Amino acid sequence: MGSGSSGNYHGTKGGSQAYAERYHVVASEINKDKKDPDIYDPKTGYFKNPTATRLEDSIQNDRVYIDGKKQMGTVTYVMDDKGNIIIGVRQNPNDSSKRCPHPTLIGGKDPTVQCAGMITFSKGRISSVNTNSGHYRPNSASLPKVTSALQKMCDKHPEWFSPNSEWRKNK
Repeated sequence: MGSGSSGNYHGTKGGSQAYAERYHVVASEINKDKKDPDIYDPKTGYFKNPTATRLEDSIQNDRVYIDGKKQMGTVTYVMDDKGNIIIGVRQNPNDSSKRCPHPTLIGGKDPTVQCAGMITFSKGRISSVNTNSGHYRPNSASLPKVTSALQKMCDKHPEWFSPNSEWRKNK
């Protein structure tokens, strides 16, 4: 499920970061990215993922689309400093054999987020969310910010959410 408040991050070494209002990319990841010009440019920082889209702006006919494709499965997300949930696909447009890490959803030299992880879709509808991000390693105590924002969306537009999602079950 991602990082736990105990600091157990599933998927990378080092555990989650301590809870914070904002998270920076962990040093080990940014140092690795600085060696890859397809991800990080010393002058501008992380490139901006061309598929990065505010979740609300990706809705068409009550389904989530990225780059014209109805979403199925899991994609990356971040919650930016303004509380927007930004989603995007992981395939790197500079090199299709590489991925787009979470910081590319915002871009720049020091992209900070309130939370980051993976969001899952079922038939184009929002299904689940977690804090699985090796670049930010947010503490699971940050997840309620995201789930609260999703609940507010679901209260207005339940049709955007999978019937099995926790937000629809709350209704």
